[in-house]
Amino acid sequence: MAGQKLLAFLRELRATTTWTVTADDTSVRWQLSGLTWQTTVIVDPRRWLGLEFEARVPATGKLVTYDIDTDLYDITQERQREFAEEIERDIIEFLDNLRKGSMLRGTDGALVFPLDGSWIRVVRGRFLTSASTHTDAAAARAGGDYAVVL
Repeated sequence: MAGQKLLAFLRELRATTTWTVTADDTSVRWQLSGLTWQTTVIVDPRRWLGLEFEARVPATGKLVTYDIDTDLYDITQERQREFAEEIERDIIEFLDNLRKGSMLRGTDGALVFPLDGSWIRVVRGRFLTSASTHTDAAAARAGGDYAVVL
């Protein structure tokens, strides 16, 4: 069933990081936070898997957000199992990259991180947030100054 690996990983993060982690083993909602970021991870294998992430640029207060989730797909259906497992892997990889210091925040509010063999650049505009995929970190970071998300 989707979500079991994610729950095990969240328990590992709770035990091995200095992050603030709020949840118990029966909770479907996990709250995690660092110095300049916070995320909510929902693990409800009967309905939904998801991550809602936000990071702030300390000097400007500019906020960037990124979400990964199973949307409205019925993840209890066998035909959606592979999709749910892919989302679960993406959430684990996202959080692991955050733990490893691979998550970068630009002074312009952009967020750059590796995911599934590519580099993702997320930029929050005035009304919409956009994400682009790049083959390497240098291309994703082009035109900005970046620091590790703490």
